[in-house]
Amino acid sequence: MAKLDLLVKALDTAIWEMGEGFQGLPDEDVWKRASPRLLSVGEIACHVCYWESQSFFGEGFDSPLVNAAARYYTTNVEAPFALEIGAEAVYAEVKRVHEACKMSFLANPRDADEPNEFREGWSWGSALEYQAFHVAYHTGQVFTVRHLLGHETVDN
Repeated sequence: MAKLDLLVKALDTAIWEMGEGFQGLPDEDVWKRASPRLLSVGEIACHVCYWESQSFFGEGFDSPLVNAAARYYTTNVEAPFALEIGAEAVYAEVKRVHEACKMSFLANPRDADEPNEFREGWSWGSALEYQAFHVAYHTGQVFTVRHLLGHETVDN
């Protein structure tokens, strides 16, 4: 379990770092694409929430950000979408989804090699490890979109 505790902390840190990408983001730019082939910050947040909730709950987690349209880039790029929530609310929901996933896992801890019933072929260790990477990867995209929109971002 010690290895998984470290992976949970790494995922916490990745979620925190994503929050840095929301600092000072004007609400009108949350769902704006810097280019038609690049997802918006909001769409990226939906993608992150979709896959974190899938990894810990499977189908049916209730959140406006858990949107099947955000499952993959290819399912989203040709069909942009926006929700009627701004930067602060989007990041608050990202944190809420993350905390729910984390609390669910901590309430029923598993071993690293134990199969994850929500991700076929994945262990709990591989799911946690990948989620930390996944959030960090998409956080880089959040900062890139912000820079392309002409924003100054926090020094991260």
